[in-house]
Amino acid sequence: MYFNEELLTDELYLKLNGKQQSGLIANHCADMEYRIRSASSREEAIRLKEMACTTFNQECQSALIRTALIRHVEDLISRYWDNK
Repeated sequence: MYFNEELLTDELYLKLNGKQQSGLIANHCADMEYRIRSASSREEAIRLKEMACTTFNQECQSALIRTALIRHVEDLISRYWDNK
């Protein structure tokens, strides 16, 4: 029944307007790209991701949004730190 529960959770989350969704994301991750780019090492960038995503995961009910945000932040880490 987890699948059905997840659909209900995501459906409720989607009822938020775009401004509310953006606000939740911006509240936790607005400057994430800058922080990752400015980190002193890849390890520090990963710690920043873990701290931001942990807090976001506690407030966001949607697994879909949580997963997309984590993937985006991991892409930022790859972009700025994989070639160093």
